[in-house]
Amino acid sequence: MLSGEKIQRLRTEQNLSQKELAEKLEVSRQAIAKWETNRGIPDIENLKRIAQLFNVSIDYLVYEEESIQDYVMKIPIDIEQYPMPKGNAVREDQVVLENYPNAQVIRELYRQKKMTNKEKMVDFLLIPGLHEVEDHWRDPSRYYLVEEKGINYLVNVTKSELLTRRLDIDISEKFFEFADDRFMKTRRKLK
Repeated sequence: MLSGEKIQRLRTEQNLSQKELAEKLEVSRQAIAKWETNRGIPDIENLKRIAQLFNVSIDYLVYEEESIQDYVMKIPIDIEQYPMPKGNAVREDQVVLENYPNAQVIRELYRQKKMTNKEKMVDFLLIPGLHEVEDHWRDPSRYYLVEEKGINYLVNVTKSELLTRRLDIDISEKFFEFADDRFMKTRRKLK
């Protein structure tokens, strides 16, 4: 998919007209039409604005072959800079709430690494749950499902980064799979 088609798809998903998008980006409607028909490309500043507005990476906008799920938006953070919250909230919650103030739903996810048949057998025969414990030691970060303007995002908060992937898969069930992981929606909602 060419960058113009991607811009058009993102615009229509947000129910924006070319004129409305032009106003948000402070460009002319003709510029938007030109970009969407691949008769011109946005300059770097407009690419940054488009990426920020639609919560996608610049790489996604400029590389033709890749799907939107292949790109990860990375925002550097320092989790230690966030104050310890009260109650059962954690610092990672604050990071997500701060970066997604317009989200309609933010739900915590529980991640499990998908195991191979061999790993399942070893896990069953030796010490049930061993692989799961080992995996969580290797990846203690937190995962969230964020819904914003009808679009779902898989958000991962580590000690140093906020990683966001747009999901174009069915997540209507309690469990869904993405890449090498299986995610379970918890009852814990931030919004």
